[in-house]
Amino acid sequence: MSVDIFLGDSRELSTKMVLESSVDLIYTDPPYSKKYLYLYEWLAKESARVLKPNGFLIVYAGPYWKDAVMAYLNDYLQYFYDFILVHKGNTFILWPRRVISGYKSILCYHQQSRNPLPRTNVLGQWDGTGGDKRFHMWGQDENTARYYIDCFSKEGDLVVDYFVGGGTTAVVCKKLNRNFVGMENDKETYNIAKERIDGISPLEHCSQEVMELNI
Repeated sequence: MSVDIFLGDSRELSTKMVLESSVDLIYTDPPYSKKYLYLYEWLAKESARVLKPNGFLIVYAGPYWKDAVMAYLNDYLQYFYDFILVHKGNTFILWPRRVISGYKSILCYHQQSRNPLPRTNVLGQWDGTGGDKRFHMWGQDENTARYYIDCFSKEGDLVVDYFVGGGTTAVVCKKLNRNFVGMENDKETYNIAKERIDGISPLEHCSQEVMELNI
């Protein structure tokens, strides 16, 4: 098992680090604001290149620009499901639309003209424990990542995160014995994530069957 993160722009690194049709799961969380929507377009195209025929893309998306995000994804991939992550405690307000959100989407896609299935049955709604901002201001909680990564991959699979941030996806993959490749373009954030990852040990035989007892 290998867990590797690289410093640099994922749009430049991916063509060097990730082979065509080699990835079992992309689990990633790009920034949500309008000025970063181009990243979702790139992600959709790159996912179509690197995913195995039965691989999945799982990507977080804020509700405000979800229609634009899905339009980009639909150009290159096939829609599978819109998983709903319910926020715990206080939530943000979308002031331009006067909406108290209370959730975000975790969109799931796969290669076009394919009909893959997850490793096990998957909850369509997940009650998150709240974002983890200790390592990055946009950080997500480990429990959510762990649940969906475990449902959509198995031990030894290759998982990729193009926006590593504080390293949550990498940490979960190391614990669950998944191979991992990640990319982060901010040096300070990269160093935080690397230190966090280095301090984690793999778990033995941690499967979804065990996790389901806690649902």
